[in-house]
Amino acid sequence: MDYFEDNLKLAAQNEELQSQVDQLTVENTQLLQDKDELNSLRDLYELDHKYETYEKVGARVISKDDSSNWFNTFTIDKGSNDGLAVDMNVMAGSGLVGIITDVGPNWATVRSIIDDYSNVSAQISETEDTCIIAGDLSLTDEGTVRLVKLNDPDSKVKVGDTVVTSQISDIFLPGILIGYVSEIGVDSNNLTHSGLVSTVVDFKDIKEVLVIKNLKQKAES
Repeated sequence: MDYFEDNLKLAAQNEELQSQVDQLTVENTQLLQDKDELNSLRDLYELDHKYETYEKVGARVISKDDSSNWFNTFTIDKGSNDGLAVDMNVMAGSGLVGIITDVGPNWATVRSIIDDYSNVSAQISETEDTCIIAGDLSLTDEGTVRLVKLNDPDSKVKVGDTVVTSQISDIFLPGILIGYVSEIGVDSNNLTHSGLVSTVVDFKDIKEVLVIKNLKQKAES
């Protein structure tokens, strides 16, 4: 009888221990989630102050394109009821995420700069030479986007230079950080340059964003 009682006590102790381990696992997971959210909110706070001249609203990502592992197109939980509109610029992390392409009363769709259909008029901060940043999902694993049609007649642009949105863009507000030149070379026509830009936003995981409510034409009027 003592043998069975001992086994029952041991089983009960093991069950209690497993319950404690499960609880600790849940608590640890929650702490990690809270830490990630805190870091994300801290980034948004810094972005808000960096671009303080623009009116902005925060939003959470509520879904993304199921056909991709990346946040190339996704939906946020704010919409026209919050004053959002098509062509508003979206930021996260340390800079530009993309632009709003569709809006409902309480949601909006965002197309990221990594999307194959994305083209952003940009410039090199150090030289003010203009270029196009073209999305290419095949490069996303490398954390880069394409830099094309760079007008750099004196070949002054170098690896590490800063890439921001250009004043001449029709829809993107000027001076928003995109990333840094990671590769550059002369095109076969010997007139333009092309290369790669490492983005400052991690497009593997976007939870919160800042939407700039100033539209380009309104910002310039």
